[in-house]
Amino acid sequence: MKRMLGILLAAASLAACDETGESRMATVPSPEPTAPPSPPLPLTTSRALEIMGTLSNTCREVATMKMAQAKCEERQGRTVDHAALRTELRDLAWNMAKLTPDEASKQCEVIMGELSSKPKPQPCWDL
Repeated sequence: MKRMLGILLAAASLAACDETGESRMATVPSPEPTAPPSPPLPLTTSRALEIMGTLSNTCREVATMKMAQAKCEERQGRTVDHAALRTELRDLAWNMAKLTPDEASKQCEVIMGELSSKPKPQPCWDL
């Protein structure tokens, strides 16, 4: 009788541990991605890629394309707001880091499609 009672208590204890462990796992939020770096200004292509970190090559291509567009604007005598561009790239990197790698890559493909659809002015054909 004592042996049976001991087994029942042990089983009840293990069941309680399993339930507690499962509920802890369910309430632990996934960690937020770390904030992207904020390199010094003016931005360069390598600094833009630094912001994108370890995201997919598609997302890194977005940063490269954005920098090419900024260089194109400067070649045409227009002023580029490098601080705003850095913020835009940091926001993009932050939002993409929250997604799965496949989802982020698909989102960046859409952005690249939009960026690529704009024709390049003649002074920028080599970019």
